[in-house]
Amino acid sequence: MAQKQPTKKAGPDTESASYKKMKPLWLMINALLGGTAAMREAGQELLPKHRREFEDDYKERLSTNVLVNFFEWTLDGLVSKPFSEAPKYDNLPVGWEEGWLDDIDLQGNHVTVFLRNWFRDAYAKGFSHVLIDFPRVQPREDGKPRTLDDDRREGLRPYWVQVAPENVLFAHAETVNGVERLTQVRILEESVEVEDWEEKVVRRIRVLRPGSVQLYRQGADKKWHLEDEWETGLSAIPFVTYYAGIREGLHLAKPPLLDLAYLNVAHWQSSSDQRNVLKVARFPLLAASGLSAEDSEAVVVGPNRLLSTTDPQGKFYYVEHTGAAISAGQKDLEALEDQMAGYGATHLKAQPGSMTATARALDSAEAISPLQAAVLDFEDAVVQALDWTAAWAKLEQGGDVEFNKEFGLTLGDQNGLEILRKTRETKDISRKAWLEELKRRGLLRPEYDADEDAQEIEDEAANGLPSIDLDPAQSGEDPDDLPGDQTGGLPGNQPPAEGGAE
Repeated sequence: MAQKQPTKKAGPDTESASYKKMKPLWLMINALLGGTAAMREAGQELLPKHRREFEDDYKERLSTNVLVNFFEWTLDGLVSKPFSEAPKYDNLPVGWEEGWLDDIDLQGNHVTVFLRNWFRDAYAKGFSHVLIDFPRVQPREDGKPRTLDDDRREGLRPYWVQVAPENVLFAHAETVNGVERLTQVRILEESVEVEDWEEKVVRRIRVLRPGSVQLYRQGADKKWHLEDEWETGLSAIPFVTYYAGIREGLHLAKPPLLDLAYLNVAHWQSSSDQRNVLKVARFPLLAASGLSAEDSEAVVVGPNRLLSTTDPQGKFYYVEHTGAAISAGQKDLEALEDQMAGYGATHLKAQPGSMTATARALDSAEAISPLQAAVLDFEDAVVQALDWTAAWAKLEQGGDVEFNKEFGLTLGDQNGLEILRKTRETKDISRKAWLEELKRRGLLRPEYDADEDAQEIEDEAANGLPSIDLDPAQSGEDPDDLPGDQTGGLPGNQPPAEGGAE
């Protein structure tokens, strides 16, 4: 009878049920974000070994496969949309130093850079967190309570720490009067310390509770030992979670690009098989019939060699691959690429019924895209982080923020463009208004200036330059042959190699 394995005693590193459910998804997504090297390192987790495949053959197949990173390419294309213009801040309280936004994390990162990374991490993995922290302070020598002036004189101020979702092992919350309130958060932290002549990775777990922090360190015995603890002076945990995906519970959400991640992994696996079958097909096999054991014992193939057999009916010939499997594999890859190439467009297309609670800022009858809805929720999360910053600094509310949400409102909407054209033809809108609408929709470059362009047109007319008809319907040109981005920056049919591009 097999012995029952002892149950591991619960400790600071005990994982929540939500964490266990999300962990395999994050493993896949982080591997995709890590590119070819990370996908290879994941090994059989993402590229299963074929039944009866020799270990050396599998290692060769794994080491020669290259990722075409549609996932990261699409992610970066979508994330760039709300950050194509700098966020606008308003109602910041008196006492905010300008340098705070310039170095929001005390690591030299401007707040816009920090927010972009936070939004990207959440859009990739479903959600992501920010801890609003404050440096440890020393009590006053005279024993009196510290004041805000003391902090400012010593250069102490709150700062933001981005926390990846895979590092939050556990979280618990209670709902009081309809408001969710965190009661405990446990964060895994790793740092590198120098011991004698070598580097050593040290693992700690930060336990956050309302008003207090405990820090546990993993010892050589693999057990967790309380290393430090202190009071925060706050009545709640200064921890903000932004859900970019559909929230299914506390720290539980479906990543917005999860289906694309599965498609990209399928492409990785199919690409491996395709490369393998090409390798086999490129090397025809030498076959023979009618050979005796003596004839075949020491057959040597190469230049200046003669093959012979004692059997008058014997013959040598090459067996080559028919190519049917190669064609089928190529079609599978192309089908996957077609599905992935247009995936990002669904996040920019307005969808009735996609309104979230945060979308109250828009007309309730207006359909918005999933990406726009995500940005509206992100604004709320950033406001929470600003409010916590103000609470640490004993200031008023943290202020407001607004991101660009006018991307892709009518991307691919030929009806909208046709209406614009007709209203211009009937002179119901001015030329400048028409051009500004085209600029807003991304059909003209961001720096385009309608007034400057009008002056250029006048100058051309004064100099007698010939007019150029750019209407493809009148010129007979194929619209598909015209230069320019016809997709508003979405992934198209020519994906880059590993790493992607913005």
